[in-house]
Amino acid sequence: MKVLVLAVAVLLVLTAAVSAEDKKPAGPITLTLVAKTDKYKFDGGGKTADEYKKELEAIAKKQADGEAVRSPKPPAVDLVLKITNTSKEEVTIYVGGDSNVFTFDLTGGPGTVAMNSGLAFTADFRLPNAVTLAAGKSHEIPVKQLSDGSRGSSRFVYWTGPGEYKLSAKYQLSDKDGGKGTELTSEPVKITVEK
Repeated sequence: MKVLVLAVAVLLVLTAAVSAEDKKPAGPITLTLVAKTDKYKFDGGGKTADEYKKELEAIAKKQADGEAVRSPKPPAVDLVLKITNTSKEEVTIYVGGDSNVFTFDLTGGPGTVAMNSGLAFTADFRLPNAVTLAAGKSHEIPVKQLSDGSRGSSRFVYWTGPGEYKLSAKYQLSDKDGGKGTELTSEPVKITVEK
């Protein structure tokens, strides 16, 4: 009986320790998505929201089937990816190279569509730039269109009509040689698309 009680006690302590570790911050570097503008006007290019959504879905399907189809321009936005050093010491991060990729996750509204941008890129590999962040300081990356992926423009993301959306971001940091580093994830921000 004593062995059983002891085993249950050890199991509870281990479970509590694992739960406490799950709640630790991801590290000294955090990502915040800042919506400098959180209200946008819907522009379906003269189409209704339903027509616009069907057109985007048809283009995405053709691309998935291997057809070379030009993607429409993504929505213009006024966002900032803010990478912050939350530690008490100076930290160097590496940003801006080809291995540093940010991606958006847009949900809500009447729907969303993401597709390949179809843009051509040079074949050179771009190394990241070192940015040293003092304790509590941040590095900001402006985002002017709802595009992400390699070099910030290999994938276009669209809202498909007026409504309330949630947008979050992930940013893959790299090491000084361009290898993969820590992946940062932001909390979602609310975006309103109006008629």
